Amino acid sequence: MVMTNFLQKRKTVREFGPTDLSATEMQWVRDILAKVENEEGSEDISFALFENGDTIANSLKGKAGYGGVMIAAPFYIALKVKSHDKEDLIRTGYYLEKLNTALVDRGFGTCWITVTQVDDDTKKMLFGEGGEFVDYIVGFGHAENQEVFAEDGVSPRYSVDEIVFKDHLDTPVTMEVLENYGLFELFTSIRFAPSHVNAQPWRFLLKDDGTVTLFMDKSKGQKSYVDIGVVMYYFEAMLAGTGTHKRWALIEGADIGGLEPVAEISI
Repeated sequence: MVMTNFLQKRKTVREFGPTDLSATEMQWVRDILAKVENEEGSEDISFALFENGDTIANSLKGKAGYGGVMIAAPFYIALKVKSHDKEDLIRTGYYLEKLNTALVDRGFGTCWITVTQVDDDTKKMLFGEGGEFVDYIVGFGHAENQEVFAEDGVSPRYSVDEIVFKDHLDTPVTMEVLENYGLFELFTSIRFAPSHVNAQPWRFLLKDDGTVTLFMDKSKGQKSYVDIGVVMYYFEAMLAGTGTHKRWALIEGADIGGLEPVAEISI
């Protein structure tokens, strides 16, 4: 898959048709869950697959969903973490979107569903032990009356020079600089990474030594850590598409003008 093309055409599905998966397809889903769970850095996460989509949807009706409307899907996958600490919220975004990408690449329609407002007792009843730490689930199946890769002309996006800076956070990057670093296509595409209510809380600082520092706009709220995890996944995946296999490292540091430094990567 060409990740830059995938990201620019990524589309969330709201309506699913009846879905009967073969034994081979269900085994593929279980295998991909195990694969992501066993990757380096994912020690504190676990996935749970639920084939009783009607039960999940009915139990969460009026409690969760997209814009207050629960999305009914044939199957759901829940991601369990150990806590609601910053690091685990970032892991949630990173690994759930990595899984989501694999499902879409396989031909499934998918939809992230927020369950942060659901009471702990309901989440424990639906998702089992550790259910209180399930903040997001992914519904999946076959899309009904909707192109999974339909162009989305509704959501506005920040321009590259509004999210990428050179050496100082008050110095927007130029396209010439990005071309020189071979990062023009990456940053042009990273603008399309999904985020809660399209908040786009990420800011990137490119330095002369090839280090990129990722900052989070703290005014967007706690859910932005999940969005940061999502954009970290796509950044790494697009780098890998150019033959550069690097990983973000989480960092701590003082805020700069309401922006919190959260990770660094050397390119």
